[in-house]
Amino acid sequence: MNRRAVALAVATVVYLAPLASAEPILKARKYYGPIPTSSLSLRMGMLGGASNDEMIDYLDGRTQPPFPVPVTDDFGNGLTFEIAYAHMPHPRFSVRVNTSLSLLTSSSSGVFVPQIPGVPDTIPLPALEYHRDFDVQLVVVELSGVYNFTDAAVKEFQPYVGGGFSLGFPHEEYTETRVDEETGAPYTDEIPGLPSQADEWGFSAGVHAVTGAVYYLTNRYGISAEARIQLMEGKFEQLAVPNEVGDLENVSFVVDYSGFYLTIGVTYTF
Repeated sequence: MNRRAVALAVATVVYLAPLASAEPILKARKYYGPIPTSSLSLRMGMLGGASNDEMIDYLDGRTQPPFPVPVTDDFGNGLTFEIAYAHMPHPRFSVRVNTSLSLLTSSSSGVFVPQIPGVPDTIPLPALEYHRDFDVQLVVVELSGVYNFTDAAVKEFQPYVGGGFSLGFPHEEYTETRVDEETGAPYTDEIPGLPSQADEWGFSAGVHAVTGAVYYLTNRYGISAEARIQLMEGKFEQLAVPNEVGDLENVSFVVDYSGFYLTIGVTYTF
């Protein structure tokens, strides 16, 4: 071997030696510990499908021709906040308690002539422009059994389905403002059976079905998305209607809290 070949070999070794000791091109995989069996989830979203049809139909029925048809908005989609605790006694089965708060509101505006028992028809009553709001803060506590389609794993989805029982605690608030259509002056006289302001707490029982998934970013934190169907009815008992002889009788208007939830949030395991 001549001197030129030896020099070339030495130069090659000197050049390649630092490259051989450099960091690998691929980043080392990060490993996590096991995912704990208990979790706490915070989510927000909406409750859609709830309805106040029965009360709306009755109250809007006060408006008769020639007055225009009332402008009415039912509950629509209400903002929802919820917190859920879940425990997995088995990798494929969980039990959980979910508590949600949904904010629902319905409103109506129109013109009507009040019907007051005992006032002769010969005494004219003013036509009143009204604006009505019916607001509900619906608290629901759910107890569910859940089946997990896969074991919990980091960087993977864990989809699930389940169902159970629901307990609802609606706080219902009714307010109505009235103005004399002719003069524009506020009308503050009490109308029997139709208060201008009322509120009450109620209790309702129901059932629900749930489906969703958790994507675990680490063994402690994940992203949670969920959809639920709820069957539940409530009542509002602060109004009265005339009976067959014209006397007022208290009635219970059914408020339908059945609907669907769509929520998304974060999950912490411990």
